[in-house]
Amino acid sequence: LRAKLPGIAAAVTVAGGAAGAAASLPPEWHVSAIPLSIAFGAAAGNAVPKMREVLKPGVKLCSSTVLRAGVVCVGAKLSAAQVLSLGWTTIPAAAAAVTVGIATIPKIASMAGLPPRLGALIAAGTSVCGVTAIGAVAPAIGATQAEVAVAVGNVVAY
Repeated sequence: LRAKLPGIAAAVTVAGGAAGAAASLPPEWHVSAIPLSIAFGAAAGNAVPKMREVLKPGVKLCSSTVLRAGVVCVGAKLSAAQVLSLGWTTIPAAAAAVTVGIATIPKIASMAGLPPRLGALIAAGTSVCGVTAIGAVAPAIGATQAEVAVAVGNVVAY
């Protein structure tokens, strides 16, 4: 745990700074803390490259286990009552949209000559819940930082 503390502290600091920055932006800009966290983390990691090895164990924990737990919490806050208040057809419509996205986006990505992992990340981000889904799927499929960056850019831009 001691080796992970510096990275955990860095991740918490970056996330807190991003949350504060996002809260200070005009609401009509619709900028959440998630893309700001990614941008701030990338900037911090590149600003002090010698610190990467020290921070790596804690950042790895935060970008895998902690992030997955966060995805579960985000999903849990959307209650069945909220979904059903939109009408019972919401459930099959959402399931169909996610299924079509997960099934077709990797095929389209392959036809465009993109690597399979990048196609999977774009499918998760587009079909499920954006950057959070990309962050959760990336470690599971062994995605590179470049693949994650391209997928995040795609989801945030579109």
